[in-house]
Amino acid sequence: MNIAIISDFNIAGQPTALMRAINKYTDHNARCIIAHDDSFAYDKDIILNKETVEEATDIAHNTDFFHFGRGIFNWPGVDFNKLLTKKNCCIKYYGSELRNNFDKIKKFHEMTGFTAITGTDWSITGRLPNSIYHLGSYFTSFGDQDELGFPTRKSQGEDLKICAGSAGSPLKGYDFLKQTVQELREEGVHISLDVLSGMSNNQCLRKKKEYHATFTSLHGAWGISGVESMFLGHVVLSCLDPWVMSLYPDNPTVLINRDNLKKKLKWLAEMSEDDLFCIGDETQGFAAHNFDTKTILKRYLYLFDLIMSRDKYLDGGQNPKEIYDYF
Repeated sequence: MNIAIISDFNIAGQPTALMRAINKYTDHNARCIIAHDDSFAYDKDIILNKETVEEATDIAHNTDFFHFGRGIFNWPGVDFNKLLTKKNCCIKYYGSELRNNFDKIKKFHEMTGFTAITGTDWSITGRLPNSIYHLGSYFTSFGDQDELGFPTRKSQGEDLKICAGSAGSPLKGYDFLKQTVQELREEGVHISLDVLSGMSNNQCLRKKKEYHATFTSLHGAWGISGVESMFLGHVVLSCLDPWVMSLYPDNPTVLINRDNLKKKLKWLAEMSEDDLFCIGDETQGFAAHNFDTKTILKRYLYLFDLIMSRDKYLDGGQNPKEIYDYF
C-alpha cells in the first residue's frame, strides 16, 4: 500500500516520524509532503516548492491512503476534492488547531464523513463527529531505542529545576506557573524555572537534561514535549482529566491544577534528589511501555485498516486485514 503523509508543517516531527516507521518496519511505502519548512530541524522528506511539486503531485496521484496533519490543502496539479473519500483518508489534529477552529472543523467532518484522529483534550474532541481518540500517538526520538540507551541523569544541585516547552495556548497556564515559582522563591523555596524556546528539537532535548522536572500544562495533558521528558526521566507535572486517567490509570504524572500547583511545587522542592529520580524512573518506564515506536505504528496501521474497511467492521466478526506481528 502507498501511504502519503501530508501536513502544513512538520508538527513536532510527527509526520516524518510516522513515515520513517512505516518504511522501516512494514512492507508499505510511505512518503511525507510538508508545505512549509521551519526552524526546528526535524527530519524531512519533501518540502513543497517549485523543484519538488512535480514529485509531490505524482505521489498524491498514486496513493492508496492519505494521512493529513491538521488539514487538507491543494497545490498545483492536485485537487483533493477529486482524490479523497471517507475510506481513503484521515486527519490528525492537535490541541491548538481544534481549540482555535473547532466550529469550522466540526462542520467539515459533518459534511465529508472523513475520520478525525484526535488527542488528549476530551473537552474538545469529545464533541467532534467522526473522531477516533488516539492518545498513544506520540513519536519521539527515544521510542525506537532500547531502555539501556535512554539518557542518564546527573545531580542538578540544590534547586528543584523545572523546564517548560513553549507557551502555546493561554490555557496551559505558563504565566500562572511563572507567578507561582516567583512566589515560592520569595518565600525561600529552592526552585527555578526556565522556558525553553527558539531552538531545534535536538538542542531542546540536550538542554532538558539539566532539569529535574517538566511542566506541560494546566489544561490538556502531556503533549509530545511531556512524553519526551518522560523518556529523559523527568518528573512530569500536568493536569489530566478523567478521560486520560481512564486510559492510563497507573501513569506517574504529578497531577496539578490552579488550586494545588503551589503546594505540589513546594512538595517536590523539599524532596531529596534521589526521590525525584525515583519518580523519574517511573516516568521513564511508563514512556518505554506506552510510547514505543513500533507500538504507536501498529495503532496507526490498524486505524488505517479500520477506516478503509469501515463498513465491513461495522457488521462485526471480522479480524484486521493484516496482523502486524512481524516486527
